[in-house]
Amino acid sequence: MRCLSVAILFALATWPCTSLAQDAATGEKTYAKCRPCHQVGENAKAFAGPPLNGLFGRKAGTIPGYSYSAANKNSGIVWDEATFSEYIKDLRQRCPVPR
Repeated sequence: MRCLSVAILFALATWPCTSLAQDAATGEKTYAKCRPCHQVGENAKAFAGPPLNGLFGRKAGTIPGYSYSAANKNSGIVWDEATFSEYIKDLRQRCPVPR
């Protein structure tokens, strides 16, 4: 269920039409872009990127077991819908995985 919640969260953050956010298939498709680097769910671990469980309300750079850049650790970001939406706008520059 957490996987589905995160997928829907990604749909909310990346699609301009909020009615799509209620479509689990759209959320899954949107999350597929993040799946190569990020895990979600009860057994999620740090991989090429940190796990995305409990993203909102969490301070950036704080997941144990993942080596964050100094810029990320010192960013002062606390993730919420607005900060996440802004952060992923420039994903092509932040993420090495082709889109």
